[in-house]
Amino acid sequence: MRLFVASWSGLALVHSLAFMRLGRRTANLLLAAGLFTLFSWITRAYTWYANDLQDDPYLALIHFPVIVIFLAIGGYLTYLGIRGRRATRQ
Repeated sequence: MRLFVASWSGLALVHSLAFMRLGRRTANLLLAAGLFTLFSWITRAYTWYANDLQDDPYLALIHFPVIVIFLAIGGYLTYLGIRGRRATRQ
């Protein structure tokens, strides 16, 4: 699997054509971190629905974007872990 490296150079973001290769251990760590993040934030989303939304809707609206952002991060980490495992298998 290839992950392209981006670096900050003064005034602009420079994209390098160099790529990083994921090892089997790194792919497993990404997969584990992604699954843990998904599990913990899915349970947080349930408690958000069960508690926050019914107690104080204004507070619930503040928490909702945080839940969505962390679910997206967990999904992306899981995706990278699965792709990395498939790439190291070949």
